[in-house]
Amino acid sequence: MNKKISLGIAISIAAIACAVTFVITMTVSLNNYNGKIANVQQREEIYTKLQEIDSYVRNYSLYEINEEEMKNGVYSGYLTCIKDPGAKYYTTDEYYYKTRFESGRVVSLGFVFEKESSGYIHITNVYDGSPAAAAGILAGDDIISVEGVSVLELGYDAASEQLRYGDEGTKRRFVIRRAGEETEYNLTRTSFDIPTLDAVLLDNGIICFTFSSINAATGKKMQELLEAYSSTQATGYIFDLRGVSSNVYSSVSEILTPFISPGEVALAVYKNNSTKIVAETDGGDFTKLPISIIIDETTAGSAELIAEALRDKGNGHTVGENTSGYGTLRETRTFNDGTAIEISVAVIRPSAEEGMYNETGIAPEFAVEYDGQRETNPTNYASTEDAQLKKAVEVISSKAAAAAENAAETSAPEQQ
Repeated sequence: MNKKISLGIAISIAAIACAVTFVITMTVSLNNYNGKIANVQQREEIYTKLQEIDSYVRNYSLYEINEEEMKNGVYSGYLTCIKDPGAKYYTTDEYYYKTRFESGRVVSLGFVFEKESSGYIHITNVYDGSPAAAAGILAGDDIISVEGVSVLELGYDAASEQLRYGDEGTKRRFVIRRAGEETEYNLTRTSFDIPTLDAVLLDNGIICFTFSSINAATGKKMQELLEAYSSTQATGYIFDLRGVSSNVYSSVSEILTPFISPGEVALAVYKNNSTKIVAETDGGDFTKLPISIIIDETTAGSAELIAEALRDKGNGHTVGENTSGYGTLRETRTFNDGTAIEISVAVIRPSAEEGMYNETGIAPEFAVEYDGQRETNPTNYASTEDAQLKKAVEVISSKAAAAAENAAETSAPEQQ
């Protein structure tokens, strides 16, 4: 039986609903308004204080202001104050070098360096095929002067900038100290491909892929290496991702396709909950063989996604130490003067929900601590001190042996 209500009651109910809606809308709007007003007031306070500091320094400081360094310092300082380990401000030279590096081809002297404890420049890596490699410069060398001036006098930042940036064909003169002996070099910058990936066949049939970086050319290099070993009867694969930190995701699909089942690999989830596909594959021909993925605390970004995908969508097993937990997608905003900023704008969400690694990192299935240097020649796996490489080989050998045993049991005729 249907009950009817009077027109007056209906109007009252509608009025109450409108009133509730109005109150909720006004409350939300007021909160938003107050938040914006507070932010405006805070920004005005910041700008006012900066103007006061600038005015006082210009009027009373005994020392001149380096206007360029001051501006860069302000912009960089802003980005260091947000809780984003990936946020960074790039000067014109820095941004140009970044784009070249991510493309896989750079104009450079050919070495990577860091600040040594005494203030000198310590070379940590020398790229094959570079001017530095041709000149015999080695990782572990220290640069003590640039263009005739001591690094300590120049300051690390100024000295490193002179070494890092310059056009193709320009020269740089510097002195290297090695084992107490000093040698002067005068190198010319050239254009060369950055080593990104190499592979070697071990005597037990395992193909070991050693990553030195991940850039736009890495996927193509993977295809070339697989083609080179196409006639090899492989027993498994090692992906050595130690020390690899990258925000380049453009080649991830190409790297993974031969080794995992087809489908979506990961999404980028933005602040407004919109998404886009970061990587997906069509599936490849090498999905059945066991894979060991060597990781450590310096494995980050797209290297972590590769490790996660091989583990959760392929036949991979992680070996080593917990990764860095850098699972965000960064985007770059460029400015008219050639500078740029980069911030994290989305979280990487792997296709397997349990594969989320942002901030927590990826815990290895086989935990192996190792504080030494990565083995430069994986064919020495039997005698190497690299415990993580040894374990990676052991895992593949045991998985391959188990698979062979299962196959033999399946194909054996039934006993009568």
